[in-house]
Amino acid sequence: MDLQLAALSLVECILAVISLLLIIAVIVLYTKLRKTTELLENLTVRVSKELSSMAVQVNDANNQQSEIQTRSVVISQHLQRIDEKQQDVDNQLRELKFQDPSLKLYQRAADLVKQGATIEEIIETCDIPRAEAEMLVMVHKSGS
Repeated sequence: MDLQLAALSLVECILAVISLLLIIAVIVLYTKLRKTTELLENLTVRVSKELSSMAVQVNDANNQQSEIQTRSVVISQHLQRIDEKQQDVDNQLRELKFQDPSLKLYQRAADLVKQGATIEEIIETCDIPRAEAEMLVMVHKSGS
């Protein structure tokens, strides 16, 4: 009987040790699970903040793109108006070329005065009277 009691006691001790080890294992696993859950929650919060920040950045980028597109349209319209004005100026210039040929002589004389030509050179080149050549020289010198 003592042997039976001793065998039972030994079996009980082994079961007690195994139970104690299982309890310790459950506590360790529970602690690790808690830490992992906390890390997961912290990571979720960080990811959520990053996503919010990225959403703001995407919204800002979309707003900037819309603004750039609007400005591009305005610039395009402005360039179109400038092109139309340039065409008007080109047409006016063509019309001026077909005006009175004597005006071309006076324009040529004015260009020669600006280049520093003498009165005699102006008279010979443009075939205008001396008085007009002298007047052109005086007008252009007083304007400078």
